[in-house]
Amino acid sequence: MRVNKCAPFALAAAVAALCWPASAQDDGPMGFGEEEPAGNAAEGAPAEGEEELTEEDAFLAGKKTEEEKLLAAPEVDKDTQRAEDPKKAYFGVGPRLRWIMIPRWFIGMFGVDIMTRDDRHLLVNNVGAGAEFTYRKDGFDVTAAVWYIGLNWDGYVSFKDQDDGPNGWEVVQNDLRGIMLTVDFLWSTSFTDWLAIIYGAGLGIGIPINSDFVRTEASASSGHLEPCATHPDEANDCFDAEEYGEAYGLPTKIIPWINFMFGLRFKPHRHVAIYVDAGFGIGFQAGVRGAYIF
Repeated sequence: MRVNKCAPFALAAAVAALCWPASAQDDGPMGFGEEEPAGNAAEGAPAEGEEELTEEDAFLAGKKTEEEKLLAAPEVDKDTQRAEDPKKAYFGVGPRLRWIMIPRWFIGMFGVDIMTRDDRHLLVNNVGAGAEFTYRKDGFDVTAAVWYIGLNWDGYVSFKDQDDGPNGWEVVQNDLRGIMLTVDFLWSTSFTDWLAIIYGAGLGIGIPINSDFVRTEASASSGHLEPCATHPDEANDCFDAEEYGEAYGLPTKIIPWINFMFGLRFKPHRHVAIYVDAGFGIGFQAGVRGAYIF
């Protein structure tokens, strides 16, 4: 058989053609195949020296510029949020303390002369305490409270009408105390989410625990600061026709309560409110209250 002299060359060319695609694919950019990532890293993996991004970070990185990411507000901690939703109702429970003061000049405004052994300015000077429940919505509070109050004074206090003579004094002992049932209505004007002015009024009644007022003619021998020891004792202005240890109760059998208040409301935490106020009603008042908000 006769063999063509060009056959070996044709066979070599065919083998070279078959081998070309494989070697070109290995050549990277010079061939037709795809270039593998440097270092044979898996697709999507971070380059050497870079930290792996979370799914959220990867999403944000594709949506925000570096400047936007720097200006982005940090996530708000709900436990530090003190702002209140005006459409939402809030409830609170807590203690209350209230200082009650009745000065001498206040009673003197009703045409009464007053004398005390220590010449004190406050006839009533007591602190009441109790518990309360608050409903609050859109800056308006309704607070119901049950608390104890003392409206008594220590020792003897001498009184007389300003129209009476110089010896017309009577000694009065006062032991008035009671359990108060009151409701306060308070509006507030906020400056920030933690500070507001409060103002309003309170109404209620008190159930007397002890309501005796004991009147006795004053003895001149004590400078009209002690009750008469015996009757009659005309030398010391103690006459039969006068009061001698007469006890009087409240005419209404209850303690009426009304007061007008103003003050400040502090909210150091979303679950805590503190009220500091002053008022006027039965004497002068100052108070502090706390509430756990839920």
